[in-house]
Amino acid sequence: MISLLSLTVSVAFAQSGTIRGQLTSSETGEELIGATVVIKGTSNGTATDLDGKFNLTNIKPGTYEVQASYISYEPKTVTGVVVKENEVTVLNIPLGAATTKLKEVVIEGRAIKSSENNLRNTQKKAAVVMDGVSAEQFSRSGDSDAAAALTRVTGISLEGSKYVYVRGLGDRYVKTSLNGAEVPGLDPNRNTVQMDLFPSNLLDNLTVSKTFTPDMPGSFSGGFVNITTKDFPDRFTMQFSTSVGYNDQASLNGKFLSSNKGELDWLGFDNGTRAVPDEVNYTVPFASFTNKQDAERIDEATKAFNTEMGPVRRTAPLNHSHSFSLGNQTEVFGRQLGYVVGLSYQRNYSYYDNGTFGLWELNSVGAEGLNNNSLFEDERGVEEVSLGFLANFAYKLNSNNKVSLNLIRNQSGNNSSRFLFGTFPATSGVYDDRAIFQSRALHYTQRALSSAQLKGEHVLPGFKNSKIDWLTSFTLSQQDEPDLRFFANDYYVNGTDTTYRIQPAAYTLPARFFRNLDETNLDVKVNIETPFTIWNGLEAKTKFGAAALVKDRKFRENIYRYRFNDGYGYNGSIENFFAPANLGVVARPSDAESGGIYRYGVYLQDGSQRTNNYDGEEAIYAGYGMIDLPLSEKLRLVTGARVEVTDIFVESFNKSLEPGELNQIDLLPSVNATYSLTEKMNLRAGYSRTLARPNFREIAPYTSFDFIGEPAFTGNADLERTTIDNFDARWEWYPSLGEFFGVSAFYKNFQNPIERTINTLAQNNEIFIQNVDNAKVYGLEFEVNKRLSFISSRLDNFIVSSNLSLIKSEVSIKPLELEQIRAVRPDADDTRPLFGQSPFVANASLTYQNDLLGFVATANYNVFGDRISAISVGGTPNIYERSRPIASLVVSKRLGDSFTAKVSADNIFNPDFVNSHEYNGQEYIYSSYKQGRTFVVGITYLVN
Repeated sequence: MISLLSLTVSVAFAQSGTIRGQLTSSETGEELIGATVVIKGTSNGTATDLDGKFNLTNIKPGTYEVQASYISYEPKTVTGVVVKENEVTVLNIPLGAATTKLKEVVIEGRAIKSSENNLRNTQKKAAVVMDGVSAEQFSRSGDSDAAAALTRVTGISLEGSKYVYVRGLGDRYVKTSLNGAEVPGLDPNRNTVQMDLFPSNLLDNLTVSKTFTPDMPGSFSGGFVNITTKDFPDRFTMQFSTSVGYNDQASLNGKFLSSNKGELDWLGFDNGTRAVPDEVNYTVPFASFTNKQDAERIDEATKAFNTEMGPVRRTAPLNHSHSFSLGNQTEVFGRQLGYVVGLSYQRNYSYYDNGTFGLWELNSVGAEGLNNNSLFEDERGVEEVSLGFLANFAYKLNSNNKVSLNLIRNQSGNNSSRFLFGTFPATSGVYDDRAIFQSRALHYTQRALSSAQLKGEHVLPGFKNSKIDWLTSFTLSQQDEPDLRFFANDYYVNGTDTTYRIQPAAYTLPARFFRNLDETNLDVKVNIETPFTIWNGLEAKTKFGAAALVKDRKFRENIYRYRFNDGYGYNGSIENFFAPANLGVVARPSDAESGGIYRYGVYLQDGSQRTNNYDGEEAIYAGYGMIDLPLSEKLRLVTGARVEVTDIFVESFNKSLEPGELNQIDLLPSVNATYSLTEKMNLRAGYSRTLARPNFREIAPYTSFDFIGEPAFTGNADLERTTIDNFDARWEWYPSLGEFFGVSAFYKNFQNPIERTINTLAQNNEIFIQNVDNAKVYGLEFEVNKRLSFISSRLDNFIVSSNLSLIKSEVSIKPLELEQIRAVRPDADDTRPLFGQSPFVANASLTYQNDLLGFVATANYNVFGDRISAISVGGTPNIYERSRPIASLVVSKRLGDSFTAKVSADNIFNPDFVNSHEYNGQEYIYSSYKQGRTFVVGITYLVN
């Protein structure tokens, strides 16, 4: 890095300026390779490289005319190009296809297009139905990570502030890539990526392809999300941002629920504070009354662990975030080297004490209401830390060959402390305040994503300027949950007497869980694209490629449970329960009161189950061929097919369980047609077949749980993959730069969709996974992005952006499940909506942008319709995540040439986050809480 900076400085001392830019086709948006760029009246000229970029150096300060020309395109001269000493002038030039009579077009020099305008141009020229959001929009909307930014895209909503749903489809139906390489998820129970891992300041744009072409992975239906990290700039750029935020429920709250932490928690790492003690390097044996070695090991292990098993209260500080990025181009060995380096850090606190958590069941025909299995008050404090690093390097070997290296590391830590308090009839059969259940959880999750991507791009001039691009990406994702602690008890009040108990028959004993997930991804792909001229004189392209994706996952879980003997039970104080005198061996055979045996008070026992540990391997091999065929100047056809070979194997450490296996070969055809009604208006239609696979955890046949009182999760080794037939159509209009109108329609038919179900009839509630026969999803999308100057010239600085998705879905219910439902609800339908699918998703924003004053203000609004968050079994109505409005306001002001101040208000309405059943017109709360409003003040320093 020092050498790069020194080279940058040496260039800066040269007494001349530089002109850099890119030549593209105004019709297709593609780069023009080998075009000529010269400064009129001089001998200074060059040819564009494989990216269509040019670099004119050693130019004396002054004002020039720059001429660009290319075979079959109208030449263009840009006048008034100002070159300053020691500075880089950026000049991007679109060339139009030549008419019968060639003529030169002269234009005035102007500023580079914004990222948002470039994104709209990419969308317009794409072969598929595509939407996206740019870095310019991130900043305008105040979005801190990729998850928040994606909510601005048509048809997109979030689950849990991190999981993306496209057109109401989530999890397995959305595929995510990072610079074109697949990204593994960090949640063992999910089939998608946690998008909050990617800080927005390290990103250039996010695109969502809603239709499939054969050069994409075939495992999506809702959308293919590509995260594009920052590319190196055309000139030296440095940016530093810092901000502080206040949440009206968490910040400076002295009642914030927390736990004792390690010294590196502030960096998103556990420093070993929560690790299994070094002394416990053995399997803790079962209690023995006569074996000295076993007794001493139990005693040692019990006393080695800390005794913090419940939350503590602290004062939460203010939220804060900081970011830094640096980029430039320079020369190494006479060749261009571009680089960008970025760092980001965020630390946020959230808290609620207004929550509700309940479990309900319908257990008889004609019941007036649902039977309450438990109803708790819910309190939770969460501290989240996110640390991100990005380094991108690109080196041009010559004008036809380029290699690049992308390095990414994202680290996050989530420290959650939770307390549930309320009625749990299973403990005593009493529903009122005389019998109370209490449950505590201390949960720290450490996530890490490390990725190295090596890419190459090559042009073969001797073979019709064919392009070869290849990518090799290695990603390591890790999720560590060290010392996940649970402590539950109940108490019964009888007059002035209170009896405290821990009842293993009703709920689990106090326990400590240690979970670790490691997954490696090796993604290799190569593409070859060859242009050729067809019968009508237009240029077509063929594209062939191959890809291999190999995953390896290891999941490990160790469980330690606390048992106790008579006289050492819980008396209402966790501190007393774990008092040193009560721990481990309390009497040895040599003690008079021992009766000649080892006696235990509160002691540790290994509760690990081999069933809960598994290894998984997945290999996806693919090959494809496609053609991009302009049948006429207005009609473009892109068609082809992809073959994917799937091999998934998951095996539990319990060899008596059947391994989960999936072996399949799929042919995935695709046809996309685009008809240009006018130069600014397109009509699109497409058909494709795609698929969705179960994840490792879903076909790992064992049961696990996250929190006492919540349902356990059980995998299914017999799951099949889902196939989806997709039909899409869109009308789109780009009236002027950055503006857009669009109307889309889609229909999707699913065979063997994978659904989650809550079995309320089991002894303990559990979530299990299964295939159902068929599902259908169809809907309409509307989008507009328009300046309001058409109403009045006084409104030229106002931009309105809004989109609406209307979606309908149906899933067939299996006969056995339907029989169970109709046993208590005889009039129940034989279909239901798809899991996680909202009937509508709406986004709106209004921006005032005054470039002269450097002032931008944006109001954002987002809302989705009620959607199923859990599917019940046995007649109990499904759980729905209820609609809620989310609104924010962001205002920024440029201060001088380099500083920008920003203030924002998020979650202005502070709605309830509610999941609930509905029965006989009455709502039954499964979970409910408020997140609080957040107010942020920040400043950015930019050198460009």
